[in-house]
Amino acid sequence: MNVKSKRIRNMNMNDNGNTPFKAEDVNWDELAGIGILKDELEMSGELDTLLKGEKTKVMSLSLVLLGVDVVMDATLQLVRKDGGALIEILGIKPLA
Repeated sequence: MNVKSKRIRNMNMNDNGNTPFKAEDVNWDELAGIGILKDELEMSGELDTLLKGEKTKVMSLSLVLLGVDVVMDATLQLVRKDGGALIEILGIKPLA
């Protein structure tokens, strides 16, 4: 583990040394509004990955962004922003 990832790992851990995020930290209603559902993350086994602050495996997403349907492959990651949990959607560039 390099110094940067160790620092980030330590910075993200909560007081009891478990995952840096709790399911309650996430605004599931807001995420459901764009097509990311907690139940689907649980069934795929990726919820624990997210709550650890790690990137998920590549997932196929069907999102609604500003009224536009967007289908893409992406990884998800929870990060801290202004004291809250924010989900980053990292799109995967298709192979040419």
